[in-house]
Amino acid sequence: MANIWYIQVNRYCNNQCHFCSNPSNWKNITYERWIELLDDFKKKNYAWVIFTGWEPTLSPDLPKWIEYSKKLWLWNRIISNWMKCSDYEYTKKLADSWLELVHFSVYSCYEKVHDFLTDTPWSWKKLMMSITNALKCWVRVQINTVINHYNEKHLDKTVKFLVKTFPPIHHFIWNNLDPEMMRKTNIAKSTLPDYDAFKPSLNRAMEFLESSWRSFRAEKVPLCYIRWFEWCSTETRKIVKDEERIIHFLDFREKIHETDFEHEKLEECKKCDLNWICSWIYEHKKFYNYVKVYPQKITRQEKENIITKIKSEF
Repeated sequence: MANIWYIQVNRYCNNQCHFCSNPSNWKNITYERWIELLDDFKKKNYAWVIFTGWEPTLSPDLPKWIEYSKKLWLWNRIISNWMKCSDYEYTKKLADSWLELVHFSVYSCYEKVHDFLTDTPWSWKKLMMSITNALKCWVRVQINTVINHYNEKHLDKTVKFLVKTFPPIHHFIWNNLDPEMMRKTNIAKSTLPDYDAFKPSLNRAMEFLESSWRSFRAEKVPLCYIRWFEWCSTETRKIVKDEERIIHFLDFREKIHETDFEHEKLEECKKCDLNWICSWIYEHKKFYNYVKVYPQKITRQEKENIITKIKSEF
């Protein structure tokens, strides 16, 4: 198992992404509280601590937190837009603190699309510079992409662009939108993806990465939309491996301990042979009631192959 602890270190950002699920409230976790959480994390024997929030690189104590996590022999990573890391010296400071892994949020290979989604001019160019700096500092880089209406037909092009531009990157993650907390504007609502529209480009992206011996994951994507790649679903992997997640928020939610990753399903899902390891869609009735379901029939050997592949990977 790879139990992971997410801790929001702040709730403010230098981007203003239309679909952000953690809107700003200008809160910041104290250094003392962070140490307390890390000590508790160590006692629970979790594998990874993830620095997240709105934008963790804006927190002045971030290098100290990274150093302390290493003293406890904890693996650490950051989920970030890394705009600030377009400054090489700052990136090097994080690397010298023993930062192990960073997830960069890249929404498109097209500069105009990315800058529109972040609602921040020049964010794409700064992000490209930040990725360059991280790789120069020997920090392992992975890519997070939020699937949305404005990139749903070119997910594969974005992957191919990043692989060509940054060959050392070997892991990609796609996340579907969590509309509950995002901005209540017409532009934000317009970002909701068409599942049937993104399915072809997502599957082409997966085929390309698999052919180039790279790894990938998909979150909040029903298994009938990634047939033959069921093993890459983050929820399916948690179900099969019986994992859990703890998330510390800097808002009314405070702390969420996730052990159940299945959501209310449609009647048609009962006809699907993948139903038992599929989580379906979070907030389906409220936001995604337009999404169709495609029940799948698979053999017993195919089921065993999916389980075996999941359990053989970290």
